[in-house]
Amino acid sequence: MHPISSKMAVQKRKERALIRVLLERCHGLCEDCGKLPDWRGLSKHEKVFRSRGGDPLDPDNTEMLCGKCHARKHGLREL
Repeated sequence: MHPISSKMAVQKRKERALIRVLLERCHGLCEDCGKLPDWRGLSKHEKVFRSRGGDPLDPDNTEMLCGKCHARKHGLREL
């Protein structure tokens, strides 16, 4: 396993802290539909993507979504 840079280690710590904040905020429920997640769990979704100037570590720019809602936000159909 390759060691990670100190910059990447700081980034990972910030991301873990953000996910803790987001999980406390949503109480384990999808922030879009309000339901418990299915087997896929919850995932972090950026409202404004990095490529469009969004901050991936800003709690106001991120939300926790279930798999179904996350797929829908990205325009993907579920099978």
